[in-house]
Amino acid sequence: MDFSQNSLFGYMEDLQELTIIERPVRRSLKTPEEIERLTVDEDLSDTERAVYLLSAGQDIQGTSVIANLPCLMRQNPAETLRRVLPKVRCLPRSMRMHTYLPRESGSHSVCPEV
Repeated sequence: MDFSQNSLFGYMEDLQELTIIERPVRRSLKTPEEIERLTVDEDLSDTERAVYLLSAGQDIQGTSVIANLPCLMRQNPAETLRRVLPKVRCLPRSMRMHTYLPRESGSHSVCPEV
């Protein structure tokens, strides 16, 4: 490869000739309506939020609830077993099977120790 002055200046001239294509940039990835649909009342307890998301949330929200089941079980095992797990059983099998559940003793746990 030749790094002489002539080749570097020629390369820079080639770069300057390139035109930048301008296109409109979307300011937000979500519309206000989409954000409203994804928003959950912050006054809900973790168990109530999980039940709501499993009942009326989007797939990704349900997947998040399933991934946080160990945390919910540590916080409130009776309510989790009574209210959340029946909703999980109603989810499509494919969604339940492909969700990563961290080991409670592992470093992947999402929930801080209570």
